[in-house]
Amino acid sequence: MVALVETRQLNFNYPDEAKKALDNISFSVDKGEFILIAGASGSGKTTLLKHLKKELSPIGKRSGERFYKGQPFSTLTPIQSAKEVGMVFQNPDNQIVMDTVMGELAFALENCGCAPDVINKRIAEMVSFLGFQHLMEESIHTLSAGQKQMINLASVLILQPELVLLDEPTAQLDPVATRDFLTLLKRVQEELGMTIIISEHRLDDVLPLATRLVFMESGEIRYEDTPKQGILQLAKATTSKLFIPQIPRFFIELGKGECYFTVNDGQKKLPHFKSLQSEEIALNVPKAQEAGFVAKKITFQYEAHGRYILRDLSLSLPTKGSLALVGKNGSGKSTLLLILAGLLKPRRGKVSLDKQAILKFDLTKRYQKIGYLSQNPSYHFAKDSVLEELFERGDQLGLRDAKKAAEDMLEKLGIEHLALRNPFDCSGGEQQLVALGITLLSNPQILLLDEPTKGLDPVRKATLGNYLTDLTKQGVLILTATHDLEFAARYFKETAMLFDGRIISKAPTKEFFSDNFFYTTSINRLVRHSLPNALIWEDVWPYVEN
Repeated sequence: MVALVETRQLNFNYPDEAKKALDNISFSVDKGEFILIAGASGSGKTTLLKHLKKELSPIGKRSGERFYKGQPFSTLTPIQSAKEVGMVFQNPDNQIVMDTVMGELAFALENCGCAPDVINKRIAEMVSFLGFQHLMEESIHTLSAGQKQMINLASVLILQPELVLLDEPTAQLDPVATRDFLTLLKRVQEELGMTIIISEHRLDDVLPLATRLVFMESGEIRYEDTPKQGILQLAKATTSKLFIPQIPRFFIELGKGECYFTVNDGQKKLPHFKSLQSEEIALNVPKAQEAGFVAKKITFQYEAHGRYILRDLSLSLPTKGSLALVGKNGSGKSTLLLILAGLLKPRRGKVSLDKQAILKFDLTKRYQKIGYLSQNPSYHFAKDSVLEELFERGDQLGLRDAKKAAEDMLEKLGIEHLALRNPFDCSGGEQQLVALGITLLSNPQILLLDEPTKGLDPVRKATLGNYLTDLTKQGVLILTATHDLEFAARYFKETAMLFDGRIISKAPTKEFFSDNFFYTTSINRLVRHSLPNALIWEDVWPYVEN
């Protein structure tokens, strides 16, 4: 049987890049498969996906062959390519072209020349299948990131493609929205017979759905096997171990050659645990410190008569420590960070640092004291190279040797190899680190990070987490909005949840997660009945009986 997609000895170099982005890639995908592609940032995942969508093939030096149903990709007509091969991007906003949900769903069909009655029928059928009738008249720009991503998937599926490509589609989704999105993908594969190829860094929820795991490294396919065998292969190398999700990682560390992906399967195979002593159950509550960074009764809405994003929100923090903000898409996390940074003015309430309102600070002083990293790192870029970006920022800050400061920052973040690359040519995770470096050059007293791990592979995520931990030890206050619950559990002292424009819960991280049912880590769900305060696999290890 002819493969649906096949590449033979595919090689690719981006312009002016000596190193290959794809190195001798040969693999095939049969109809109906669910392929998961994993690997470090810059390993070639996105480049490979773009090579499977004719219109998105990057510019550069290419050799080798690509086939779709046995015919070269170059021979696909525009209509055939548009209808049969769909793609969903990491950032939902990069794909949306119309103002309303109805317009977005109709756009692709109209461009393919479908008759009005066909368009209406397809839309009705798709909306009924996906269940978002209540959104049809909504403005796209009022939707949460999770809703936008669902609309993007619907606008691809409405053309009834045979192959759907997805490039880290859950990177900006909260944990609940992520599971909803991936469950929908599995339904599409099983009930409609579509073929799915998805690249992801966070493998916890997608591994149980995949039929095959492809692991890439430096532009090559290193491993290609069933998810279970692929994970056991990753366990053989120290660096690649970091890519293994928490539940299978725990079972692999037991040394019995087995791994399980879900809480349900894992709980059936748990080892015996040592009995907890009463003092071990008690949580270490940090000593109260005087509040130095205070948000008092913050109320905000983007439009005069629009809905309230934040309502009467108050938050008091010391001037050193770390707090992770979690909550569903649209709960107000990003808006709160913008207000805390002084980049948005609240309708009511005020933010003060050391008892002085931050909006009364001189702009230069405020930007030196409070560092802010946007969820969209490209907002920080204006130069032709990464080194120029950091040098320019250092020069603006009046640093004595701006060039050395820029080079040192690149080395600290492990991205010195990107120095001469245009920041817009970097991968999503690399852009995130470049923007963070720009933010850190001022040595801020307070660091506000909006989804700092978005697009980061597990190795770079661990590097970032350790670096942030060092900053807190040096007396920096770090607040981050994140959907990455494992990252929050491992590196942050306190965690808070936003809901309906208010902070409804704030506690030391172990206490916060151990009291939650949905918003907690996979390890906590696995062992909470025996070890209620365990959040990561290392927390469990001391209690395993030999």
